[in-house]
Amino acid sequence: MTEIVIVGGGAAGFFAAIAAARADGNCQVSLFERSSQFLSKVRISGGGRCNVTHALFDPRMFTTRYPRGERELNSPFHRFSADDTVGWFEARGVRLKREEDGRVFPVTDSSATVIDCLVQEAKASGVRLFIRKGVESARLRTHGGFDLKL
Repeated sequence: MTEIVIVGGGAAGFFAAIAAARADGNCQVSLFERSSQFLSKVRISGGGRCNVTHALFDPRMFTTRYPRGERELNSPFHRFSADDTVGWFEARGVRLKREEDGRVFPVTDSSATVIDCLVQEAKASGVRLFIRKGVESARLRTHGGFDLKL
């Protein structure tokens, strides 16, 4: 069985862990967070309401907002767009609303809604979750893989 370790329990870490676990049922995914709680920046984003995404659904319009990475971001934003983000959360029961300025929030106006969704989805996908456990170092093995010092 393949072991996959995700370092960092933020939104990107959770999405990576969930995607890895869902993509291959023959792997064990573990997510490590050094601090005492997962998703701490999600908790405070949007003033505690969690700004999920922005309602710029054309990836080309979105990438123009990043002048020092526009070309590099084209491919990822075409593979998983703001519209895909909205669909992902709504498929898991998180209803979203768009505000006049284009920001997208859960209708509950609470980041806890998004946090609960991500944690529940990770657990349902079989991801092992660890808090207060950081990865101190990683050493590449000669024949592939890594040795981790926790």
